[in-house]
Amino acid sequence: MKWVEKTILHNEIYLAPASSFNDPFDLRAVFSFDALPERQRADFLRSSRNFAPHLSEAEHEAEADRVMREALSPENISVTTGAFQLLHNRLMTSAVGIYCVSTTCDDVLMWAHYADSHRGICLEFDGFGSLMAEAQQVEYVQTRPSINPYLSDDPVAMMEKAFLTKAEQWKYEAEWRLIRTDGPGPIQFQPANLTGVIIGASAPTSLVETVKAWCRQRDAPASLSRAVVDPQKFQLNIVPVKL
Repeated sequence: MKWVEKTILHNEIYLAPASSFNDPFDLRAVFSFDALPERQRADFLRSSRNFAPHLSEAEHEAEADRVMREALSPENISVTTGAFQLLHNRLMTSAVGIYCVSTTCDDVLMWAHYADSHRGICLEFDGFGSLMAEAQQVEYVQTRPSINPYLSDDPVAMMEKAFLTKAEQWKYEAEWRLIRTDGPGPIQFQPANLTGVIIGASAPTSLVETVKAWCRQRDAPASLSRAVVDPQKFQLNIVPVKL
């Protein structure tokens, strides 16, 4: 509840690393370095000249020959790809901060998975406010996408595949993401960006009273609602609660 209190009372959210997510495929893109040798060598030379301008052209050429012979040879390309994949996975799942939101507030599975089995709360944000203005929509696909830097993947396309692509099984989440590439951590938002709080159907009375008190203390008003189990259908009904 620590971060929930910070969000409601102090207008602060925490962008978490993907290593804490429940999807083992999240931000773990598949890489491929398949390309004609001429393209591989030319691409390495271009990078070498950019990142090591102190080397002579002969040294760039010699290093390119070594890489083609060792790292990018048909015998070693799978090992090189695997090592790059592992390094990328470690970096991306720890060095990027992400805040996940959804366009739905009444999905039964979402409440079970992300709100302490319906005993927690759901935060409502203004989808057009300054906080969510940079949120990006997640795409759900059947086939795990592959990123090949040698082919047509531009930086934006590669970013979308790595950060914003998930398996179709997660489609029910209707997810959008705030992404911070300078690392996980808290960020502040304007009080008006938080527009409401929904209390879970199985939340204890103590939580209800605590959240009511938090909402009363806010600088900007936020509506309070409760998820209620429908008496006849497999659905949740969101009903207002008086502060």
